[in-house]
Amino acid sequence: MITKDYLIRELLSDLSSVGLNSIADRIIQEVIPLEDLLELNFHSDRRISFRSAWVMEKIAYRDITLIAPVFPQILERYNTLHNPSLARHYNKILLLVFEMKVNNTLPQELITILENADREKIIEGCFKWILMPKCPVAALVWSIEILMYHIESHPWLKEELPPIIQKLSLNTTSGQKNYCSKAYKRLMKNH
Repeated sequence: MITKDYLIRELLSDLSSVGLNSIADRIIQEVIPLEDLLELNFHSDRRISFRSAWVMEKIAYRDITLIAPVFPQILERYNTLHNPSLARHYNKILLLVFEMKVNNTLPQELITILENADREKIIEGCFKWILMPKCPVAALVWSIEILMYHIESHPWLKEELPPIIQKLSLNTTSGQKNYCSKAYKRLMKNH
């Protein structure tokens, strides 16, 4: 059986994406509760934190229902993330959930959890990364995407996001400028 100590040793070893896939597969096959993995997402060692969140993302993409037992904690702790690399993986999980919800493919159990969640914590967490100086592009981009899913329920975002996106397109990489341009046009067109 996989223990938390085993996970820490594995996450600290020389791992590739293949190694992380192997850990995710083993957790799924052995039906290991994800509480220990979630706890490692908030470990003080950034490598353990980042890699364990990456494993959580891999599990979510294999079968979103597997994260249901820890999804309330993911949402509750979202705005307390301490590492932009960790935020990248949480953002991808949340984007998968929101995309599935929009496409009516999200399982009811996760819909119920999402409906009972404090969405303000998600919004606060996204703004934390968007406003962070030199935030890695992935955490920044996924945060904007998550906020776009909240415009209907939080109309004030329609007013706040355009100037922020425009500011983020200044003095940055061409990739970030390109994303900001597309996001701004999409925001203005759809809302």
